[in-house]
Amino acid sequence: MVHLTVVLSVVCFGTMILSLGILFLPALTAAFIIGKDVILRRFDVNDSVSRRFFRYAAENLKMMKYFPIQLIAMFQAAGIFACGRTGLNGLGYVLAASMAFFFTVLIYAVTYHVFCKPYPEMAEVLIAMFYKVQNLLAVWMLTLVAALFAGVKLLGGAMIVGAIPLILAEAAAFIGIISFRKAGRKLTEAETADIGSELLERF
Repeated sequence: MVHLTVVLSVVCFGTMILSLGILFLPALTAAFIIGKDVILRRFDVNDSVSRRFFRYAAENLKMMKYFPIQLIAMFQAAGIFACGRTGLNGLGYVLAASMAFFFTVLIYAVTYHVFCKPYPEMAEVLIAMFYKVQNLLAVWMLTLVAALFAGVKLLGGAMIVGAIPLILAEAAAFIGIISFRKAGRKLTEAETADIGSELLERF
C-alpha cells in the first residue's frame, strides 16, 4: 500500500501539474481505475502502477468531454486568488465552496464512468450524487479542504500521499452511485458480477 500510494500520487499529481491541469480528467480517471481494484480488493501488487496509470490515462482522453466543468472550476480558482490579493476574503470562501462542488461533480462523473458506464450523461450523474447526501458531503468536504489549503505545501504532500484522499473520495462516490443504481434497479448483470453480490448486499 505504501508503494501504491507513493507511486500513484507521484504519477497522478505529476501529470496534472506538468500539464498545467489540462490532463486533470484523464489522470483522475486513470487513478480511479486503479482505485477501483483497491476498493474491490483485487489489486495486483505485481503489476506496475506507473505503467497501468499512463495506459489508462491515454485510453481515457475522451474524458475531456467534461472539460467545460473543469474550466469553470479553474476560473473560480483564479477568482479565489484575485480575492486574496484584494482582501475580499468572504467572496473567496464562497468561490472555494463553489469550486469544490464542481470538482465533486467531476469526481462523481469519473466514478460513474469507471464503475458503471462510459461517459455518463451529466443529468444522471447529478441525480446519483444527491441520492446519498452524506456521501456527497464527504466528497465535497474533501475537495473543499483541498481548495482552502491549496498551495505549494499541499502540492508537495499530494505528490507523496495524494492518492489516499483520491481513493477515499472515489469510495464515497462509489457507494452513493451504486446505492442509487441498486435502488432504481438499474444495475446490469455485468455490474453485479463486477462488484460482487457480497459487496452489493451492504448497500
